Amino acid sequence: MKITGVAKYKGDWKKPGDELRKVEDEIGKSLVSAEVAVEIDSLDKEGDGDQELQELRERAKTLGVQNAGRLGEAKLKEGIAEKEAELKLKELQEKAFELGIADAYEKDAATLAKEIEAAEQK
Repeated sequence: MKITGVAKYKGDWKKPGDELRKVEDEIGKSLVSAEVAVEIDSLDKEGDGDQELQELRERAKTLGVQNAGRLGEAKLKEGIAEKEAELKLKELQEKAFELGIADAYEKDAATLAKEIEAAEQK
């Protein structure tokens, strides 16, 4: 976020031109609605050639990772991995339910994968 007016953020007064990084969505929205800040593209500061980071951010946003536009590479990868694991587990649970595997929604992904494989071989 780039401050365009005078605003108090986390107990400190900010003046026009100051930049804030890693601002929570709700706070950022309130600063913008109060017309004392504008959202800036954080990729500008990180280099034009960082296509991988931009792709990670887009993937993270698609998966619903919170604050994806403001996270660094490591946190983006972590968030993406968590969301993909959640999706995989959900797919396995649905498949197990279709196959009639008991307690499908109470088992982990590895257990479900083994039970699904066994059920499909029958």
